[in-house]
Amino acid sequence: MQALNIKQLEAFCAVVEQGSFTGAAEKLYLSQSTVSGHVAGLEKDLGVALLVRSGKRQLELTIEGRRVYEHAKSILDSCNALSLELEVQTSRDLVVAASSIPMQYVLPPLVAGFAALRPDCRFTLRQGSSQEIHRQVLQGEAHVGFVGAVFNEQDLRYDRICSDPLVLVTPDNDRYRRLWEQGRAGNELLQNEPLLFREGGSGTQVAGQRFLTENGIDIDKLNVAARIENSEALLRLVSCGMGCAVVSGRAAGSTRGLLSFPLVGKSTFRDLYMIQPKDRRPTKVARSFMDHVLSNRE
Repeated sequence: MQALNIKQLEAFCAVVEQGSFTGAAEKLYLSQSTVSGHVAGLEKDLGVALLVRSGKRQLELTIEGRRVYEHAKSILDSCNALSLELEVQTSRDLVVAASSIPMQYVLPPLVAGFAALRPDCRFTLRQGSSQEIHRQVLQGEAHVGFVGAVFNEQDLRYDRICSDPLVLVTPDNDRYRRLWEQGRAGNELLQNEPLLFREGGSGTQVAGQRFLTENGIDIDKLNVAARIENSEALLRLVSCGMGCAVVSGRAAGSTRGLLSFPLVGKSTFRDLYMIQPKDRRPTKVARSFMDHVLSNRE
């Protein structure tokens, strides 16, 4: 395949359509020498003459030049159509990926507020574990992500948007209510009660494990009754009496049938973040949405 490039084809077509190198240079906002260089390079790469000078320095296409012009024009038209299509699409479409807590308790007012400012924007919202959201953002499947754990500071930028307390939730029954009224801390309860944990890729689970480690609580000595992928299912199981769990304070406060016990010590709060790749330029609508989030962060 010949080593052709768009700039060569664009310069050649402009010369043909303007009838001169001077006119082509003015149209393309280039110097005449640059336009001449592009056309000469195209002729060299193809191994044929494309233009000949006739009387009064007029330019005429050779037979090969006519064929090249037809193909070049078609290529440039396709490139322009593609650019216009992508510009229109990316000016409206926004894919946002978030782990469960940001998706359910942080994003709704942010998305609704931005939609009021940009009613032309078309949102796609995707939910997954914090680990999965990192993957989607890195691989370009989402324009921006929201997570509750930091996994890759080398390739991603993390902007803190709010904090989230960790609490121990229990069923709302007589036994736990008596302990709650006594002002007992969750630290004591979690070492003696059956516990429900989130799955490994969850930001809540990462934060919970950090709390246990930094406060000298051996996870291997805890009574782990189950590991659950879905945060809502975990809270419902707690309310049904299966066990207790260290969860997001934002989630606990919106679920009936639970009591929330405060945790004391180190790392009783975690931060929630907006993430984006460091080496990728965001689309205009993504940049506007991120600016909106940062201007409304807690």
